[in-house]
Amino acid sequence: MKLFKLARIVGLSSILSITALSAFAQPPVQACSCDYCSHAPSNRNCTQNGTTLTCGYFLAVTLCQAG
Repeated sequence: MKLFKLARIVGLSSILSITALSAFAQPPVQACSCDYCSHAPSNRNCTQNGTTLTCGYFLAVTLCQAG
């Protein structure tokens, strides 16, 4: 009986940890902006007019002022 209870606790703990890891693994996709993409990695995704882009692509095609 104790072994079954231990297995159940381990199973529930692993499900909880997998759910928590998937929730925090990827940051939410933000709107593309010069301020956001100049501080984010170039492969970070952002959205513009409903289209998902990478920050590297956004900065390549957008005129952002240096500063």
